[in-house]
Amino acid sequence: MPAVSASSASPGAQLRALCRAHPHAPKVVLVPRTQIGRALEDALARDADGWAGVSTRIVRHHAEQVAQPRILASGRRELPVGGRSFLAARLLKQLQRQGRLDGLPGPRQLADTVAEAIETLRRNGAPLADVQARAQTEDASATFRVVADCYEGYLDALDAHGLYDDAQVLRWAAESVREATPPAVEASVVAVCDAVDLPEEAQQFVRAVRAGAEAFYRIGRPQPEAPPPQTAAARFVDAPLPPGETANGTVQEVHVRRAVGSAKEVDALVRDLLDADVPFDEVEIAVAGEQPYVSLIADRAARVGLPVSIATGVSAGQTRTGTALLAFLEWVTEDFDPAVLIRMLRSGHLRIDRMRSEMENETGAGSLEAHEVATLLAARRYEPGRDGYAKALGAAIGELEDRIAELEEQGLEPERDRERRRALRFVARLVEALLDLVPREASVQEMAARAQRFVERFGPVDPPPEDKPEAERTLDEAGRTVLWQRLDRLARVPVDYEASGPQLAALLRRWLEGQYVRAEHPRPGTAHVVPLESAGYGARSHLYVVGMDSDTLSTAAVEGAMLRDPDRRALSDSMDGELPERRSASDEAQWHHEQALARHTGVLSLYTRIFDLDSGEERYPSPLFLRLAEAPTVESERTEGIVPTGERTRLNDMEAWLTAFRNRGGEGRGTGTARDALSDCYPWLRRGEDARQARQSDAYTAHDGLLEAGTYPELDFLRDRENGGPMSAGRLETFAETPYLYFLKYVLGVEPLDEPALDDEPWLNALRRGSILHATFEAFMTTLRERDERPAAEHEPLLEDTLQAAFKAETEQVAPPSDVVEEAAFRRLRADALVFLRAETAHCRTHAPLYHEVGFGYGPYRRQEEDFGAVTIPVEGREMSLRGRIDRVDRRPDGTLAVWDYKTGRASSFEEGDPVADGAQLQWALYAYALSTLTDETVGTSGYYFPTTRERGTRLAFDPGRYRTEVERLLDRLSSLAASGSFPMHPRARYLNAWRYRGYDRLFRHLAARSTALQAKAYPDERPTPPSFGSPPAAPPVVSHPH
Repeated sequence: MPAVSASSASPGAQLRALCRAHPHAPKVVLVPRTQIGRALEDALARDADGWAGVSTRIVRHHAEQVAQPRILASGRRELPVGGRSFLAARLLKQLQRQGRLDGLPGPRQLADTVAEAIETLRRNGAPLADVQARAQTEDASATFRVVADCYEGYLDALDAHGLYDDAQVLRWAAESVREATPPAVEASVVAVCDAVDLPEEAQQFVRAVRAGAEAFYRIGRPQPEAPPPQTAAARFVDAPLPPGETANGTVQEVHVRRAVGSAKEVDALVRDLLDADVPFDEVEIAVAGEQPYVSLIADRAARVGLPVSIATGVSAGQTRTGTALLAFLEWVTEDFDPAVLIRMLRSGHLRIDRMRSEMENETGAGSLEAHEVATLLAARRYEPGRDGYAKALGAAIGELEDRIAELEEQGLEPERDRERRRALRFVARLVEALLDLVPREASVQEMAARAQRFVERFGPVDPPPEDKPEAERTLDEAGRTVLWQRLDRLARVPVDYEASGPQLAALLRRWLEGQYVRAEHPRPGTAHVVPLESAGYGARSHLYVVGMDSDTLSTAAVEGAMLRDPDRRALSDSMDGELPERRSASDEAQWHHEQALARHTGVLSLYTRIFDLDSGEERYPSPLFLRLAEAPTVESERTEGIVPTGERTRLNDMEAWLTAFRNRGGEGRGTGTARDALSDCYPWLRRGEDARQARQSDAYTAHDGLLEAGTYPELDFLRDRENGGPMSAGRLETFAETPYLYFLKYVLGVEPLDEPALDDEPWLNALRRGSILHATFEAFMTTLRERDERPAAEHEPLLEDTLQAAFKAETEQVAPPSDVVEEAAFRRLRADALVFLRAETAHCRTHAPLYHEVGFGYGPYRRQEEDFGAVTIPVEGREMSLRGRIDRVDRRPDGTLAVWDYKTGRASSFEEGDPVADGAQLQWALYAYALSTLTDETVGTSGYYFPTTRERGTRLAFDPGRYRTEVERLLDRLSSLAASGSFPMHPRARYLNAWRYRGYDRLFRHLAARSTALQAKAYPDERPTPPSFGSPPAAPPVVSHPH
């Protein structure tokens, strides 16, 4: 590595010397990148003398100009860069059909790497015969054999379609110069920069140009140190440097910065830049790694009004249009996963307003916002693939239509259901419009055209006015324009490749990830941002380098995925040229970085992160950073923390008040803290902090569920007046077991979103299993009652048909993920149903079924034809209105009634010796008391019936009259809790499965820690105590048909 001083003139100085030596000849400078050429031209333009007749070009562009007559005479068209991967995908697809990709990924995964391997072979002049010969050897890798097959197909495709590639242009150009040197080449002075990469075909062209040009020079160091073998520094080490006196430049001073995280690294750079009082067009910012530094610099620059130009441009994925298109393509490649679509809608990347007026005429629901559509989508499950949406949404709309018709027949107004139907129709039409953009099978051109239509109809950015100057367009406007134009070119790419929509979307995603927008030339008055290897060409006096940590700066020395080093070495032995080995990639990258710093003369500022905030891990400065940090010219060294020190420039309000409040104590202006400042700016944070401290205190507070006593008497459900609404057994059981959950759900109305589309439960979960079996049992017993028959073995076909109908109805709403899952689910349900039939056959010899799924206490919108009306039951001298739905009522042999609730969980979940379980098991008792009141008959027994293979038809039955006093006392106790505003969180919250049922554990991610803190609190003596306090941990929940 050279020291911090340069041992030769900078490229700008050498270019000026070249101009002085050849003032009138046309001069061509071959550069590694177009942007580097612009930087050299910018430096030359700023020179006091000014020079004419200088053009900078990459080698390929110079070759294209030289070979233009041959290109036109060939009648061929150029194979676009974007078309190479699609051509490779087509060739790989052919190999896959022939069974020649065994053990390797598919075409869409290999397309990019195979295209890169083919380009490497072409640029290095690898003859097809040599490649095929290597592929036939025993030690050739399997990947090389695939490349060899694709290489042959690639060359055939170029001929068959009349196309040419970069390697052909270089070859034509070299032949043109050798056969008859064009006058433009003969009269020109050519110089090549040391860092230019020259594979074999490019080298042959440049050698031909050297032989035919008026003069040929190398721009770089007199004696390059160990240059990579394919660089101009190695290929043309014997070429002279531009003649004349060129003063050596040196780095005048070095500034070293260490920062906590990459964002603070960029903040430190911006702060130094603003404090340095340097003209911005004397500033070059080099990034050792594109991400996250380019986006961070662009963001910080926009916030503080720092004018910057970015040489590489911004990744298309960082623009709003690019982000939306990437998300859409991800949705397609992930087999139309609802979770991806829901995320798109909630992120704001998918706009639906352009289609709203069109859809409003069809659906009448044009007011939905994107996030509301997402919530509606998340509320149901979908079978995999594109067809799952129409099936699930169609079933949901059908259910609503049936309900609307039923309510209208009863003379009731179903406006709420009509509104839901309108909303679901809107959602269904929107999803259909998105799916219409994805062909089931198409060409790459058609897929690109569909992507254009997505940008037009759903993209987040409107097209800018045509007369709006490019310089005045925002980054998002420029991004939309550029992506539209490139998709338009892709829609006309001369490559035949057809595949399924998801396969094309995967290829298009990778294409999109390689697109950049708004690549900029150096402009007067702007700091110019370049990759580190491109630094030092613009002759700017101040160079700032970010990303100097080991992780960012290093390049892993790994072999190419398809062209392995043994294959490269073997192929090189048979070729005129030489394929570079990938294991040298790390050394090559280091050489380019060192050359970049050696080119710079002036002030050098280096930045590295010493900690990664995202991962919480340390990061270490690179050896190059440490070496430069020890140079004698180091002027300053500083570590940048979260808050800027001293009088450093504050980049935003947050830094300003954090610094001010940190300094207040030291300046004698009080003892305010950063937390005080936060609270002043955002008052709600103080309320949150008060709640946090209350939860951490030694006593129960309102934030643990204890409201101020007597403040909310209306919460008492046993008041001496008509009840506002009936209570349900499930609500009372929740209150008894987890009062705080009752408070959240029924007092505050906090409901976790029910989003089955985002769940990862098995298809036949406990809730679905219970629903199917309940529907089967009810329909089966109803049919037998209508026939005046009792269950018997000969009814097995009827039961199976009934189960099949219930199962089919469920699968039409949410299809199982596969036929295997569907068959296994039905077998399991059938086994449960047969247990039910055997148990009922025996039971009904002594018991007569009377009612199935009979409700009581429901209003007109939920009441069914055979339901009972309203009911109240006495509780300690007062009354309580009750509602519910009883699964089964039988007539016992002694003439009394029996109440049964079907359960598909475990019988061991219920306390047979303590059937009330401190209020956690009230349903059986409350249903018995309600039925007795409604029928004026005695309910002799009530309990739970487990007709499953696991429990083999077990029944747990209890005498309701025996427990009447205990139940009334429990209800009175719950009434006292409600009246006093006492809804304390259980000190063993993490053990109570009620939190996990219906997703309430999502509201408390750290139930275990919360439970530990509660166990240390003292519950106030004057407050009533919930029944569950002091009880053993609750058993796992038993899932039944919801009531």
